[in-house]
Amino acid sequence: MSSPFVFGLALAVLTAPAWSTTWSGTYVGGGPGVSFYVQLVESQGGTIVGRFKQVSVDKDNKLNTLDVPLSGAANGEQFVGRIEAGWANGDNIVVSGKRTPGGIQISGATGLRANLRPGTEEDEARALAALRQGAQQAIAAGELQKSREQQERNLKRRVESLHGILSGASSYVENGSFTYRNYAAYPKKYEATTAKLESTLDKLRATPGSGGEAGGRRTQLSSSMLHSKIDGTEHPHIEVRHAYEKSMRDWKDLDAKLSAATKACLEPTPVDLDVKAFQLACIRVPTVRGLVKTAGENSTTEFFKIRDVYKSELAKQEALLVEANRVSRSYDGR
Repeated sequence: MSSPFVFGLALAVLTAPAWSTTWSGTYVGGGPGVSFYVQLVESQGGTIVGRFKQVSVDKDNKLNTLDVPLSGAANGEQFVGRIEAGWANGDNIVVSGKRTPGGIQISGATGLRANLRPGTEEDEARALAALRQGAQQAIAAGELQKSREQQERNLKRRVESLHGILSGASSYVENGSFTYRNYAAYPKKYEATTAKLESTLDKLRATPGSGGEAGGRRTQLSSSMLHSKIDGTEHPHIEVRHAYEKSMRDWKDLDAKLSAATKACLEPTPVDLDVKAFQLACIRVPTVRGLVKTAGENSTTEFFKIRDVYKSELAKQEALLVEANRVSRSYDGR
């Protein structure tokens, strides 16, 4: 079990009293984080009884008190004895003492060493008040440090969050909103599919006859026209629509994040922290939000251009299929 005793030095040495011929008296002393209060009574024959009180500040800035009997025997300027700490406080401690010009000095096997001077209960009370004040100040300083560290962590998270939002927004402006560029050739693909259907319809028209080989050939051509419409126009435009919808979702998501960032930038920041990185990031938010808006609007415009071509060419292709069916029926009915 660790020792409950704290190494201590006298708080102050008053003018040395006249040399005493007895150990009887009240003695006080201490040092940083510890206070001692010792009462001794020496009887005839040199027997000493008394009280040993130690108040110390632990690592959590709480006051711990050890207030136990002390007994021993004096021999001139020295005495030996024990502090009856008991098992709960690490068992009894053998101590020795000697007179000093300013009072007494006691030492123990556990590292106890205290220089004490004559004093009063009022002296002890003042020492304890100083200990409490010091502990309270240490606690307050610790809480202040914890608060500052928490503020620093919060500020760091805010800066990282802002940087993440701005990075995502910049990526959208530079790349994400321009997904339609991957489909820039699709209008030509739709038009080419229409031309292919027109050519196939011409072949169908050039295949007269009812039933037999001619009928089978027309069926193949009609089927080819239908698959060309699906593969060359409808399926490709599903890709375009999905890309457009994703671009719009990304725009909406980023705008919401940038809106939240704008509000966050208006919130007060700790005055005693370095907020330069946060402020610099906040300065960028309005500009980046405007760029995202422009990029999203441009994306919408370009996708709608592709969609308009799609709708126009799809209508032509459906009309060609209707015409192909009409021509086939007209030949079959002959």
